[in-house]
Amino acid sequence: MEASASAPASHDVENEPPEWQPRAIWVGGRLLCGAISFFFAAFLFAFFYLQALDVNHAWKIGAVQPAKGLGISIMALFVIGAVIYRLAARRNEVDELIGGLIAVVFTLVAVALQFFQYTQLDFGAASGGYASVFFGWTATYAIVALIGIYWVWIQVASLWRIRREGHTRPTELPTDEGQLLRAGIESSSFYWAYFAAIGFIAWIILYYAS
Repeated sequence: MEASASAPASHDVENEPPEWQPRAIWVGGRLLCGAISFFFAAFLFAFFYLQALDVNHAWKIGAVQPAKGLGISIMALFVIGAVIYRLAARRNEVDELIGGLIAVVFTLVAVALQFFQYTQLDFGAASGGYASVFFGWTATYAIVALIGIYWVWIQVASLWRIRREGHTRPTELPTDEGQLLRAGIESSSFYWAYFAAIGFIAWIILYYAS
C-alpha cells in the first residue's frame, strides 16, 4: 500500500479569514523595515567608530570629499519618489499607478547617478576610513534600492494589468486580488518611505558629519 504524502481532505478544516493575508503583508513590510535598520546600522557604527579611532590619522587620506551637488540630486530623487508613492497609497486623490511609476523612474535615475558619481571622485575606497565607509554604504544602498524598487514595480505592474483588463483574477486564497494589491501597495509604500529616510540620514552623515 502506498502512503499518501498529502493531507487528507476534510470539511472540518477551517478556511483562513480573508483579512489575515493582507495583515500578513502589512506586518511583513514593517518587519522588513526592522531588518534593513539593523543592516545599515553596521555602516553607521563603522563611520563613527573609525572617525573616533582615527588610527595613524587615516580617517581621510588626502583630499577626500564627494561633490555635494550630485549627492543632493541623488538623495532628492529617492526622497521625492518615496513621498509621492506614499501619498498615492494613503490618499484617494493621488493615483497609485502614477505614484508608483514616479518612484520607480526616480529610483533608477538616482542609482545611475550614484554609480556615475564614482567615476567623478578623486579618491578611492582605500583613501582612509571615511572613503571605505562612503563606498560601502552608498554602493550597498543603491543595490538594496534596486531590490526594493522591484517590489514597488510588481505592485505597479499588477495595478496596470487590472486596469487594462477591467477585473481582478481569482486567487487560491480567501482574499481577492484587489485586497491583496491594496495591502501590497500600502506595505511597499511604507517600506519605501522608510528606506528613503535611512538614505536621507546616511546622506547627512556622509556629506556633513565627516
